[in-house]
Amino acid sequence: QQPTQADTKRVWEPVYTAICDKVGATLELQVANDWAGIATALANEQIDVAQMGPWGYVLAKINGGARIINTMLVNGKPTYKAIIVARPGLTVAKFPEDAKGLSMQMLDVGSTSGWLVPTHFMKGKGIEPKTFFGKYAEGASAAAAQMATVGGQVDLATGWDTHRNIMIKNGTIKEDANQIVWESDPLPNEVVAVRKGMDAEMAKKLQAAFASITGEEIAKQMPYPYTGYIPGTDEPYMVLEKMGYDLGALKKK
Repeated sequence: QQPTQADTKRVWEPVYTAICDKVGATLELQVANDWAGIATALANEQIDVAQMGPWGYVLAKINGGARIINTMLVNGKPTYKAIIVARPGLTVAKFPEDAKGLSMQMLDVGSTSGWLVPTHFMKGKGIEPKTFFGKYAEGASAAAAQMATVGGQVDLATGWDTHRNIMIKNGTIKEDANQIVWESDPLPNEVVAVRKGMDAEMAKKLQAAFASITGEEIAKQMPYPYTGYIPGTDEPYMVLEKMGYDLGALKKK
């Protein structure tokens, strides 16, 4: 996610144009407002291909049979971490124990790091976030949540390390403008997924096209810190699926 939807479109369009050229397709690129919206569009087969968050992918897979084709690489790795940041000057020695009564800003419920993972972590400790924090809100964009802690409007906010590092690199925030008070174990990175009804041969071509650009010049045009794609499998994402069932966000059919 870049600062605006227009920025996101601008930085990713050359990459997607190169992919489409490889498979002989034309590109119609849309940028969504939230992770949950992408999951719904893919599950309903309103779009063919989506670059999306891991939890959004799990939702689209369970609700609409979407299929993973690639996992994204960040600095050459297929993983990232969920984080919780605090406003400047706030001491939270141990999270969540020392955060009781503070204000918390979560991202939308389709976000892996902004909702699923921290909620699962806290509930695993017997904490209900909506009552544990003095003020609890969800639905913010990742950038807005970071800025809310920087400006001191909220005590705590969820997010993910890749995104915060992008904001620091872009000069949107300084490294010490807020502080990380909790981070998750490594999580599987963002996904490229296709709709259920996509022809298997085309899905295979797309998978190969995404994987092949990793070593090509176009990969250098990917926005920092993304470095390419590898063929993806469901296996690393099963941990998120289990979290979804644990929280009741996914229902056994």
